[in-house]
Amino acid sequence: MTRETTPYRGLYINLDRSGARRERMEAQLTAFGLTDRYSRFAAIDGSVLDARGSRIKPGEFGAFHSHVGALERAASGGLPVHILEDDALLSKHIKPVIEDAIAARLFDRFDIIFTDTFIPPHLGMLKALKGAFDNFVMLEQRPLRLQDLQVLDLARETFSCMTSYVAGAGALERIVALCRAELASGPAKPIDLFLRDCVNAGRLRAGLVFPFVTSFDLAEIAASTVAAGTAGSGPSVMVLAVLRYLFFVNRDLHYAKTCLDTATKQNRRTADLHHAMIAQALEFVLSADFQQF
Repeated sequence: MTRETTPYRGLYINLDRSGARRERMEAQLTAFGLTDRYSRFAAIDGSVLDARGSRIKPGEFGAFHSHVGALERAASGGLPVHILEDDALLSKHIKPVIEDAIAARLFDRFDIIFTDTFIPPHLGMLKALKGAFDNFVMLEQRPLRLQDLQVLDLARETFSCMTSYVAGAGALERIVALCRAELASGPAKPIDLFLRDCVNAGRLRAGLVFPFVTSFDLAEIAASTVAAGTAGSGPSVMVLAVLRYLFFVNRDLHYAKTCLDTATKQNRRTADLHHAMIAQALEFVLSADFQQF
């Protein structure tokens, strides 16, 4: 295929031992007719790397190297690249939205465009996103296009996660150089938080398409938190995962509600009137009826 008929390429990062995830990703690519432009990038196992000087966990260290390696491979192709982690959940909208972003020269404005991201549990942000989602019109008759979505600037936002993002062709070498310098000095943060720091400092420009046209496997998060029991951060991880998943265009609300109920069942307070009143007030603030003075 020529560059004219293939305006971008895709890579999904996958460990050799994660065969089930590879099969799920390949099945999605086949279902959405994307096998001609996406290929696998063998993830780097952080446990076998020399991590002296690194201040992050072995898995995070491997993920840092894996994303940088995938971006380096893409840089030689001269095209924008869609990088996916192997737990990404795709939709039929991903290809037209990315192609529209390229045609609209959105990568003149942004170096990286995320197709979903972590949602911090901040009331103001949640209210804004809920309002934007309520105004969004889901179209069943055709795939969504960029004009159907909002493009948000992440310059001063608290974002994270690298499940799915598109890097512009002109920015690839710069992104790689920043990451390589961080690896050389011993990374202090996982790659998503490092890139967030770069964006907040003005060294990179990042955008976000909203609502999200990709997501992640919520069932896999649910299985891992159940396996971990209710101790520690398990329920909190699940609640934050549900918050993020709720803004995916193809979300399954009934399944998400089941996950949320399971995660919060030990924390529901019926006897604490103070707690109940705060929750009631916040519920109203989150609604469209609340007016900011």
